[in-house]
Amino acid sequence: MAKFAFALPVLPGKDAHSPAAYCRENKDAHKASRKRAGITMERVYLMRSPMGSFAVAYIESTGDFATTFGSFTKGDPFDKGFIDRLQDVHGIDLSKPPPQSPEVVGDWSDPSVKERRAGLAFSAPLKPGKVEAGRAFAKAAFETRRDEMTDSRRALGQNREVVCINYTPNGEIVSVYLEGRDPAAGNRGFAASQSTFDKWFKAECRKIFIDGIDFDQPLPPIEQIWDWQAEKS
Repeated sequence: MAKFAFALPVLPGKDAHSPAAYCRENKDAHKASRKRAGITMERVYLMRSPMGSFAVAYIESTGDFATTFGSFTKGDPFDKGFIDRLQDVHGIDLSKPPPQSPEVVGDWSDPSVKERRAGLAFSAPLKPGKVEAGRAFAKAAFETRRDEMTDSRRALGQNREVVCINYTPNGEIVSVYLEGRDPAAGNRGFAASQSTFDKWFKAECRKIFIDGIDFDQPLPPIEQIWDWQAEKS
């Protein structure tokens, strides 16, 4: 199962809810569209920041990024309407391939949790030249210290965390998807945490993210604007 987390800027004066509203108004066509694309989960969150508003999407699919989103360009009327709305709201033309697909650098889930829970996604820009450092940090957290990560996230009520690097014309952005009993409460707990692993994790974040990104503070309010899962067969 492929996983993608990525951020799309909301153009000034545009309504970030427009693509989701279109999907909601055309439920059957949306379902058929996502089946063609191989998408099994689609969640979108609106994050407002001093740099503007962003829609941060989390997608799970049976295909890779290019195959999944290439499906939308095959001429289906619903897909064309969806592409038109993305371009209007985000300035993104799905008929053109992105500079580089989102790169998953961290993927953790709690094997003891079988059901899907509430989600939350956000993004933050990397400092210039910090991609390799970000990869190394993710490898240390998600692989070398995975047992500590599991203890940390279980204490926060989380059961899933996916981290992707997004490559954009304006630099690299990290998009993060969290899942748990109450991801916002888990984030507040993480911000306040003084556990050895969490303090190390936040210190490493300070090294790679731009100044002003402070994980000792909770995230600003983030609005979920779309949540869809394929029915299990």
